[in-house]
Amino acid sequence: MVAEVPLNKLSSMTCRLCSKERAMSRRWLRPGVALLLTLLGTGFRHQGVQAQHAGTAAPTLASATPTEALRPNVAAPRRPAPHPLEWVLKFAYEEQTYLQRTVRDFTCRVTKRERIEGELQDYRYIDMWVREQTHANPRVTQPPSVLLEFLGPSEIKGRKVLFVAGQNDDRLLVRKGGRRFSYVVTDVDPASSIVKRESLMPITEIGFSQVLDRTIRTLQQDVAADPRGDNTIVEQITTATINGRPCQMLRITHPRRRDGLQFFSASMAIDSALHVPVRFDVYDWPETPDQQPPLMSEFTYTNVTLNAELDDATFAAARLRGP
Repeated sequence: MVAEVPLNKLSSMTCRLCSKERAMSRRWLRPGVALLLTLLGTGFRHQGVQAQHAGTAAPTLASATPTEALRPNVAAPRRPAPHPLEWVLKFAYEEQTYLQRTVRDFTCRVTKRERIEGELQDYRYIDMWVREQTHANPRVTQPPSVLLEFLGPSEIKGRKVLFVAGQNDDRLLVRKGGRRFSYVVTDVDPASSIVKRESLMPITEIGFSQVLDRTIRTLQQDVAADPRGDNTIVEQITTATINGRPCQMLRITHPRRRDGLQFFSASMAIDSALHVPVRFDVYDWPETPDQQPPLMSEFTYTNVTLNAELDDATFAAARLRGP
């Protein structure tokens, strides 16, 4: 025989049971909430999370059914944390779009060195004139054009390199420079081994927009090689300066070597006023924990002038035969 329980006692028992469930639920949720707040408080450019309310009050014990009253509080599925490189990729795309829209050409001086076949070059000092490629539905109205003039070191001083897409069979015209036969001009395949022994950056990708395009491809490969982002550290330095100019610097580090990752650490500085990359460097993984990471390449751009109105004469072959 089932004993009847008065309604007021049943209500009291139900309330005590709900209170116990809520207390247990709060104890279970407390570490999870702390972790979530910690995650949201780190990184760059995370957007705030705002709770959304349906506009109607949650059912109270008096209005809820017994099933609703006894249902435990279950946390909603946690949204995966964004990859550390997600906002960096977005930033790179935005900078590239801005440059493609606003920069037609530029001049600058480049100071660079690269590790080629295991040997770190001496610094190269190069004056550079660049016209970016432009389009008009979808015809190319201005082909990419590059002229380099080497100022040092002495063994290559006076060297000049010219490339204009669609001209000279898409080959480089090179004036030798240096101490002997400096005036000799030859044409060279831009993808040849002799060119790669001088620089690992193709002359066809030397414009600012192309540098960012290459950066974007590298970031995409990094995300594919480290999809969870547990081997990727991103630092942002907003108070950096390069040659006295304010810059925003981004540094990416992959502490552990892993297939598909191309570097231990890489940095890029973006001029805050011009929105162009003015320095980047890349380091390989050290062989031992107490070793300094070896420098693979570094490029610094100074005396940058945007939209200098460079004309066809700037990129004429006759420039290679002048003094």
